[in-house]
Amino acid sequence: MGLTLQQGIIIFSPEILKGEKLQALIKDITPDYLTIYIPFNNLEIKANTALTVLFWDEKANYEFKSMSLTTKKITEQVLNIMRPSTITRSINRAYPRVVLNCTGEIYDPENINRNKCVILDISASGAMIATKADRKVTELVKLSFILPDGEIFEDVKGQIMWMKLSGEGEGHFNYGVQFQALSEIRKNKIIKFVNSELRKLKK
Repeated sequence: MGLTLQQGIIIFSPEILKGEKLQALIKDITPDYLTIYIPFNNLEIKANTALTVLFWDEKANYEFKSMSLTTKKITEQVLNIMRPSTITRSINRAYPRVVLNCTGEIYDPENINRNKCVILDISASGAMIATKADRKVTELVKLSFILPDGEIFEDVKGQIMWMKLSGEGEGHFNYGVQFQALSEIRKNKIIKFVNSELRKLKK
C-alpha cells in the first residue's frame, strides 16, 4: 500500500490528544517526511511528538508509527511528520464485496445537503462511492440507493473512512463509507446480493 497525495488520514497521540483522533490530509510526500494539513487552529503539536497514523483504502485499514518533525503552532494548520519505514495492515475485510454501478444519494444525517452519488462496490460492511460532494474523513452521512436486484435501501447510516480524488479530475471524489448500525435484515439482503453476484462470476 502506498501513501498518496490528498489522502485522508487520522492521527492519534496520547500525549496531546488524550484519546481523541484527529482528521488530517496528506499535502506533500518526500523521501523523508510527509506534510499533512490539519484543519483545526486550536491545537499545538510540538516537534518530536510520537504519533500513530491510521488510514484506509478500498481494500483494508492501515496503521503506522511516526513522529512530528516540526512544531505546529495554534495559528498554523501544516505539520511535517516522519515518513514510515513500515505500514501495518491492521484490519482485513470481514465480508466479500462486489463491483457494481448503481446511482444513489449521499446526505447529512439530518437529511439535508443531498447530492447524487454512484455506488462503485458494496459489502455488508460498507461501500465505495463516487460523487462531486466534498465530504470529510470521519464525517457521518446517510446513503440511499437501489441494488440491481431491486432491493431498496434508504437512510443507510455510515461514516467516511477514506477519501481520494477520482480519475475524473478535480471536483470528483471517491469515498469509502463504513456502514453504521446496519440492521441484520439489511445486512443479510446485501450478503445475499453479493453472494449471488459472486456466483455469476464463477460461471
